Amino acid sequence: MSRSFRLLIIEDQPADAELMVAELVRSGFGPDWTRVDGLDTMMAALDPPPGVILCDYSLPGLDAPTVLSTLRELHLEIPVIVVSGQMDEETCVKSLRLGAVDYLLKDRLARLGPAVDHALATRRLTAEKREAERRERETAAILSGLVNHSPAAISVKAVDGRYLLANRQFELLCGLAPNTLAGRIDAEIFPAEKAREMTELDARCLHTSIVVEREEEFPGSDGNRSLLCVRYPISDEHGEIFGIGAIYTEITRQKRVESDLRAARADIMSRAEKLAAGNNQLREMDRMKTDFVAAVSHELRNPLTSIRGYVEMLRDSAAPPDPELSHKFLDIIDRNSANVLSLVEDLMLLSRTEAGRAGTAQYQEISFPHLIEAAVATVEPAARQAGLTLRTRVAERLPVVLGDAAQLERVLVNLLGNAVKFSPPPTTSRPLGGRHDVITLAASAVPGAVRIEVRDQGIGIPQAEQAKLFTRFFRSSSATERGIPGTGLGLAVVKGVVDAHRGTVRVDSAPGRGTTMTIDLPAQR
Repeated sequence: MSRSFRLLIIEDQPADAELMVAELVRSGFGPDWTRVDGLDTMMAALDPPPGVILCDYSLPGLDAPTVLSTLRELHLEIPVIVVSGQMDEETCVKSLRLGAVDYLLKDRLARLGPAVDHALATRRLTAEKREAERRERETAAILSGLVNHSPAAISVKAVDGRYLLANRQFELLCGLAPNTLAGRIDAEIFPAEKAREMTELDARCLHTSIVVEREEEFPGSDGNRSLLCVRYPISDEHGEIFGIGAIYTEITRQKRVESDLRAARADIMSRAEKLAAGNNQLREMDRMKTDFVAAVSHELRNPLTSIRGYVEMLRDSAAPPDPELSHKFLDIIDRNSANVLSLVEDLMLLSRTEAGRAGTAQYQEISFPHLIEAAVATVEPAARQAGLTLRTRVAERLPVVLGDAAQLERVLVNLLGNAVKFSPPPTTSRPLGGRHDVITLAASAVPGAVRIEVRDQGIGIPQAEQAKLFTRFFRSSSATERGIPGTGLGLAVVKGVVDAHRGTVRVDSAPGRGTTMTIDLPAQR
């Protein structure tokens, strides 16, 4: 396929022009050509400019030097090939110096095709170079305007730390007069500590070839100014790092606003948390109050209903009562009366301890063997009925503890009662007499106190619920799911009494491995 282009031939002999065109066609070109033989016709043929000009060196009234000079004056970069019947070396050199891309003899046109091909390539490369230079100048102007008119402070250093350029914002940041920064280093501009810091950051940027971003402080007339600095390595077209760029953006106002916002947000969050905690506490208290009323009503109604029922049966019996049956009814009445009394005592004791009326006036020396014996005697029937065994272990010598024996007995009764309630009864897979059926009550001496432990092998208490155990009306999920009765007051009474005796109470438990309640009562000094 022939390669087409616009060709201008400056030649006074039509035959010679046609011969040149024929040679170009033979070389694979398809030129759109025009022949002229004068300056005026040449000027008209230059619009639009041709791709190549073939020019006879010497024509009547027009020669190659004139053509080349005219093109240079018109700033037209059109490749010109000088063709002549005869040319000496001086003429050839003169043509090339004036801007001709090549020269040929008319009797040696075999080289015309490669010469035109070279001329077209030269023109294309020249146009591309000129366009690249134009874009480079345009880019340089854009970058210069971007740097010089940027509100950010911008600088570029060489790898040896000397400044290559900086905009006016950076000069103002450094407190320097215009155009006085180039060639200087940080140690000549900033205090020693600041200069050392900037040098270390530049070294880090160079050695790791990464962008370093951090906040920096610069002194100002109204205090330190906060700036966000981004340092980055600058490479040439071969990938070689030759400098370090830095862009400083003022963030002082943003920092102040952020600080104010953080403080306001923290204050709002704190108030919201307190309000939410208060609301949650009120809701929890309301729920616990409702549960407590329901539980107390249930715990009172059931035994009282049972008592009234058995009393009516005894009263309304027409025949003489069976002594054995009457004795059984009286045992049931007694047990239910004891349950009611226990609940009332818990309520009264909790009320006194929370009101601060559990004073020390009635405190006496505690006999732990008697105290433990009384508590075990109270709980023993319920334990026996559940198939459980109560074991006690009391050290021979215990420190002297002053306290209210009745209150402390109530504490032990509540702990033992809980151990019984939360210990599952024997089954066919776990026959009576195993270690799971034993509840242990122990009293021992520890430095400065007497320690009382109640240990069972029951269902245990989840870790998440243990912190709430001593809260009024609280009942564990295990008790609720298994339908174990209770009011949620027993452990609250324990905590109130122990606190009144300046002691401590803690729990060690896990689901499936039982519970150990430990009380330390301080010894009398």
